[in-house]
Amino acid sequence: MAVPAPELIGHGGWIGTAGPLSLAALRGKVVLLHFWSLSCAGCEQVLDDLRRLTDRHAGEVAVVSVHSPKFPHTGRHETLVRAVERLRIDHPVLDDPELVTWQQYGVRGWPTVVVVDPRGHVVGALPGSGRADALERIVRDVLTEHRGVLRPGPVPGIGGAAAADPSGRTDRLSYPDKVATDRRGRIVVADTGNDRVLVATLTGSATARVTHVVTGLDRPRGVRLYGTDLVVCDTGNGRLLRLDLARRPGPDDPAVRHGAVARLLARPGEAVATGLAAPWDVVADRDRSFVVAEAAGHRLWRASLDGTSPAVVAGTGFQGLVDGRSDEAELAQPSGLARVPGGVAFVDAESSALRLLQDRGRVGTVVGVGLFDWGRRDGRAGTARLQHPEGLAVTPDGRTLYVADTFNHRLCAWTGSRLVSIPVAGLDEPSGLDVLPDGRLVVADRGNHRLVVVDPVAATVQPLALHLPPV
Repeated sequence: MAVPAPELIGHGGWIGTAGPLSLAALRGKVVLLHFWSLSCAGCEQVLDDLRRLTDRHAGEVAVVSVHSPKFPHTGRHETLVRAVERLRIDHPVLDDPELVTWQQYGVRGWPTVVVVDPRGHVVGALPGSGRADALERIVRDVLTEHRGVLRPGPVPGIGGAAAADPSGRTDRLSYPDKVATDRRGRIVVADTGNDRVLVATLTGSATARVTHVVTGLDRPRGVRLYGTDLVVCDTGNGRLLRLDLARRPGPDDPAVRHGAVARLLARPGEAVATGLAAPWDVVADRDRSFVVAEAAGHRLWRASLDGTSPAVVAGTGFQGLVDGRSDEAELAQPSGLARVPGGVAFVDAESSALRLLQDRGRVGTVVGVGLFDWGRRDGRAGTARLQHPEGLAVTPDGRTLYVADTFNHRLCAWTGSRLVSIPVAGLDEPSGLDVLPDGRLVVADRGNHRLVVVDPVAATVQPLALHLPPV
């Protein structure tokens, strides 16, 4: 029996439309309802799948994203507006902070795509990410079955594509996500909203000059500098890249320099690993292999430079907070990594947890309780709370871990026994950080489109003046 699709309701209103949108206005098209949360890496993957699908079936398939927030920060309308801009969502988005439409459709997890046929009946639902082929088959079948009632063409009242930077400027950072430094005073930042990576050299206490610009990327995030190697998590393309800055630019690089700045186009041959589900961060391990946080796959991978195929080192692929043997542990969107004595520390964003992959092959939790337990609280392991942390850094002596507590807009220090807030203000979704040679922190202040230098002892914040090259 055909089940009529419930109408779309959300007290937060609509984004990307001239006014409220109804399913009745979408009759004659296959409608894909994308239930998502802006905190979810798998949801971001599904957005890419939906873009490709609607390109193939232009005018016959309509997408509506129904935002169903998980965290308090993601339930705010202004947070969602910025996320729509950052993720370049060009279809209607319904803000449903109270999960009314979520409940009407019986959705149980993020992401989920519900298919509605051209007559307005629910065909079925596909939960999870990585199911683009299955979704394509369902859409093709529905289009074939309802060919006689299709009404191709645009939907009136729907705006165009959102841009990461509405000003169209590239002389500033746009939603920088991860940042790293080295002992030589170099800084590398994932300028995620501009699909590029910048390498800079410190020229003062809070100034830096850009020396390299890497393009040909899709929403890069994790970045590291190891000697002449630049390592990049090319998140949107699902790959880990290694560029040798000593060899590039070379004679075959077109338009390699603009003044003192080398402009590099990432090459397929520089991929160390491919087919990853949203690689979010990377760090070198003791054996000089790379440990990669696969956010949408809820796993940690190891990628070597000796030709060995990349392999999973922790996580079953199921989302959860389960400790134990690394091949039995459950992770929840690992988003930040740091090599510490005894293993690799990481933050699990979706369980608001600080965890450790031990060298002896076990996963343990330092701070965190479960997938739906978060807060803003200092204290010991059993009482401290975070809200969707995304960044992690460690001091050279390995004694202090710094955490970017992203949705609490704060920085914290884990000293081995307690989580302590660093009393600085003015940050907006800090997402990545690293320790400078003098002990200060360089932080990707994502929501403010800037880098800042934080003195964790004096508790001061100073914007980093990053001298960007002209376009």
